[in-house]
Amino acid sequence: MKVTMKKIAEEVGVSVTTVSHVVNGTKKISSEKYNQIMEIIRKHNYVPNYSAKNLRSQSTKTAGLIVPSFPDSYVTGYINSISRRAKEMGYNLLFINTDEDVDYEQETLKLLHSNMVDGIILSPSAKMEESESYSEELLDSSLPIVLISRYHEAFQHSPFVTQDDFQAGYDAAIHLLQHGHRDIGLIYAVSGISPTKNRINGYKKALEEYGVSFNENYLEKGHATVEGSRKAVKSLLEKNKEITALFVLSDLMTIGTISGLKEMNKKIPDEVALIGFGDFPSAPIMDPPVTNISLSPDTLGQTAFDLLLNKINNPGYDKTVHIPNFLITRKSCGC
Repeated sequence: MKVTMKKIAEEVGVSVTTVSHVVNGTKKISSEKYNQIMEIIRKHNYVPNYSAKNLRSQSTKTAGLIVPSFPDSYVTGYINSISRRAKEMGYNLLFINTDEDVDYEQETLKLLHSNMVDGIILSPSAKMEESESYSEELLDSSLPIVLISRYHEAFQHSPFVTQDDFQAGYDAAIHLLQHGHRDIGLIYAVSGISPTKNRINGYKKALEEYGVSFNENYLEKGHATVEGSRKAVKSLLEKNKEITALFVLSDLMTIGTISGLKEMNKKIPDEVALIGFGDFPSAPIMDPPVTNISLSPDTLGQTAFDLLLNKINNPGYDKTVHIPNFLITRKSCGC
């Protein structure tokens, strides 16, 4: 027996309209009702088919955006930019946060694959980026997909837009090396993902140019949070007391790192120089003002949506775009 919205509504004890709102993302539903409906949808493997929608244009005028998390201003910045650009171009945007859950990401892609959307902007979850387990059904489909920020080999024929992460890591390390630092610690958010790998590779290249050996012990995971980085910097400096400078790979972790250094009574930049990542609004007024790699989330988001429109109109389109960064020098690096 074919599962319908009506059957799901009857099983949950809600109206068909409420189920429709959950499926289409057209209205905010209470968390309790939403979870009940999604549980039944998963139970029956219900996948709505929107292929009959907008038959005249064969378009739903809806795009999907799937991100693994939004822990900082960088991610929320490009999400907002994509949303604005979608609206400008007459599209609705179906936004889903997978919270780094690989199984949920697969379910979401399967759902959107059923002609619910004209195309998807995807930032793969960390575990998915490290694996090759995207479904063949999805990879063999004609659904336009654009990757943003994080890369996955399975989508090598899809457009991809990212900040120039290698250059960011290189520029930060070179700046510190030019000012005499040789023992430079690095606090990262998530291991294994392309932004982290590329930023570390840029950092390593700068060290190589200055004849400084790369030390694996100078890397510490900060878990993309204030608290995680606060603990990370304490652990890193307790194990490596010779470190005189730090490069921190997100805005929240920069705040946590500063907090941790102050708890250790470490003076910035006199004892430890610091460069952060993502020029967050409070950076210029912190004590001390923070030197940062400045990103362009607005440009990143708008470019991602424009790439998706090109992919929708031209299935063979596979352009890669690297958005440039620049270093904003303030007092935290001691320069």
